[in-house]
Amino acid sequence: MRTTRAALITKTPARTPSSRTPSARAALTGAALAVAVLGVTAGCTSGTAEAEGTAPTVTVTSTPDPVPSESATSTASPAVELVREYLDAAAAGDAAAAWALLTPEAQAFYPSEQQFTSAFGRDGTVTPEAAGQLAGATFDEAEALEGAVTVVSATTDAEADAWVVRESSAGLRIDDAGVPSTGDSVYEWTNPAAGAEDVQSDAGAASFDDSAPASLSFASPASADATGPSTVGYPTGLFAFVDGVETPVDEPVSAGSGREFTIPVGSASTDGAPRGLTVVWQVGDAPASFRSSTVLL
Repeated sequence: MRTTRAALITKTPARTPSSRTPSARAALTGAALAVAVLGVTAGCTSGTAEAEGTAPTVTVTSTPDPVPSESATSTASPAVELVREYLDAAAAGDAAAAWALLTPEAQAFYPSEQQFTSAFGRDGTVTPEAAGQLAGATFDEAEALEGAVTVVSATTDAEADAWVVRESSAGLRIDDAGVPSTGDSVYEWTNPAAGAEDVQSDAGAASFDDSAPASLSFASPASADATGPSTVGYPTGLFAFVDGVETPVDEPVSAGSGREFTIPVGSASTDGAPRGLTVVWQVGDAPASFRSSTVLL
């Protein structure tokens, strides 16, 4: 930015010669001589500038404020960072690292950490191959149950999955227990025709009739050969999310001894991009834990 300093000159109004006395004229003559002498002794710099018709200038250089880099301004939320860490562990086949990121309630689903290690990636939890693909996807997150849980989801052309992140007695952890390895199926997707539980989630998009709502059914625990409460749950209600956006779920209807839930998701997107549909439900009351199931539409 440039600024210019201008000289301000004040002139004294002139009087007519007849009004001046000799002493006054003498005083003026002396003052004029003094001004002339001062003009000479002041140096020739200002005189030269005035003769050239220019004025001295001052240049001010301003330095713009640094612009924060994208990496410094686009930090992921703690829930997303936790899911990324979990996927990194799954992609590397590091079951011990993945185990440490689960809630105590999810860990309690397994008889031991060794059992989790032997079943990891084959019991409905994310496989190493799917984890490698999903880790590079864009993550969506949404809150449910008035912020009690955060659902972090990711969708690619061939994979879709989601994870329930919440505060637990061990801190921020993931509810991601597998499905029972024995016994009857506890729940299954009927539209899309993905079959029982999460075990078909890595087979790509299943056949989906978009003229009808998405649907899945839960078998009554009483209909299964079980000696204790269902570890998967028999929900009276679900939360559903399509690519991270919550969508309404219809009231369940009786389906034999079980319950069937329907989720109106509408027709496929105009660009043909796949969508990930995730349902979340609560298991138990004290302490409560949550389960989820995701299909690719």
